[in-house]
Amino acid sequence: MRIIAVDDEELALEGCISAIKKAMPSADTHGYTSGKKALEEVDEINPQIAFLDVEMRTENGINIAKKLQEKNPRINIIFVTGYSDYMKEAFGLYASGYIMKPVTAAKVKSEFEHLRFPITNEETAKQNKLRVHTFGEFEVFTENGVPLDFVYSKTRELLAVLIDANGAMRTFNQIMEKIWQDEDDAGSHRSYLRNLFADMTRIFTELGCSDALIRRRGEAGINKEYFECDYFDFLDGKREDSGFTGEYMNQYSWAEPTLGKLFQLSDGIW
Repeated sequence: MRIIAVDDEELALEGCISAIKKAMPSADTHGYTSGKKALEEVDEINPQIAFLDVEMRTENGINIAKKLQEKNPRINIIFVTGYSDYMKEAFGLYASGYIMKPVTAAKVKSEFEHLRFPITNEETAKQNKLRVHTFGEFEVFTENGVPLDFVYSKTRELLAVLIDANGAMRTFNQIMEKIWQDEDDAGSHRSYLRNLFADMTRIFTELGCSDALIRRRGEAGINKEYFECDYFDFLDGKREDSGFTGEYMNQYSWAEPTLGKLFQLSDGIW
């Protein structure tokens, strides 16, 4: 479950996030003291729930909600406020809920149980696995065998980097150093990298496996439960059945060190 919380009072924001984490410890929660900053990062996070303070000093939670709904009509908006004056306007936006301050874990849990747009059960979502071929050319398919149609060719390479990490998190700098390894200033592509993440998030969401991508501040990884992958099978000990014949992600030169490790592990099985 991916959640954002916006409140320009830092102590109130910390209290809200603490209550969310108590109610849903596994949630990926991001807090912002600025609605503008939250909107700048919303495409990367793709939140399913947004806790919004209604009345802030320079911003209005109602307006932020409208902009979030333009990006995702099915986002669950939960307004947080110390006043009941805005309740009619809030529910005019078909908000999921309305919490009066102080925010507590009990109040948050109650809202989770009555979301306007229920969050897809993760076990059901995991049925929509993606098939990944790494031995030879790298490619990703839906369960029906259709290649994923990314907007940017670099999005596929970004996914290849995360697959190569075998579920470990990689910092944005580590990712950029691989994708743009032939450039002196690989770090200058940070804004382009955000576009790649947005592209990946879009297609994963369309396929019903939005939680396959894990995003945290400054780093990213993949949830291996969403992937059927020959490379993962090989590392899990299924070496003879994995299809390894001495080739790995042929189109990416940065994958050569992993290929060397695969040779060491293969012990002449092919």
